[in-house]
Amino acid sequence: MLQSLLNSVQSLSPPDGHVLVAGDIWINQSQCQDLQGSRPECVRHPSAAGLALGLADAGLTVTLVGFVGDDELAGAIERPLHAAGVASDLLHIKQWQTFTDTALDSLASAEDALDAQGRRRRRHKDERTLPIDGMSEYEAHLQNRAERYMHNASAVVLVDYDLGSIAEPRALVFVANQLGIPCIAALGSQRRVDQYTKADRQLNVSGCSLTHTVDEILSSLPPMREGSS
Repeated sequence: MLQSLLNSVQSLSPPDGHVLVAGDIWINQSQCQDLQGSRPECVRHPSAAGLALGLADAGLTVTLVGFVGDDELAGAIERPLHAAGVASDLLHIKQWQTFTDTALDSLASAEDALDAQGRRRRRHKDERTLPIDGMSEYEAHLQNRAERYMHNASAVVLVDYDLGSIAEPRALVFVANQLGIPCIAALGSQRRVDQYTKADRQLNVSGCSLTHTVDEILSSLPPMREGSS
């Protein structure tokens, strides 16, 4: 099964000095009227895709790693990334829909969002979460690709809304620390704060605009890194 999934994604060779953005991707359900545009509003917020677009617009060379569904919404995400020159390594999960903000609302209101080990869990069969159970092949894909792309990156931005994309945050932060590159955690859920204590900076991006979050990330990067394109 995993091999067929990996056949659907690119194998990228990002240029030295790129900024890696990895983690949760979602879109605004209420702004999906124009899915064909080069800058659809449904993507212009601080998910991993939106931040990759914002950083590319700021002149950085950006690589994005994350999950999307096997649906029209995935195309609405990929088109503007391609137009902006973002190198995207996205895994299209078969028979699954791309996250929208309704998934965030469901997760925020659920009292039993975490299991005894502090990990997100599926609560019922209709929940629109990643079809995962523990450290699955989906999570391993993101983990392995992110670690690989960090080796020639100038910085990494880990985007975590507690949707399940990043299984082992501490491992990714550890790799960034070992490589000596800035690691910025953009957190849409404060349930994950303890997983990012060794990141260089934690940003609470819940309710923040894309512009504000991009500015905060740029201010966290060494000046020599900001003109990597």
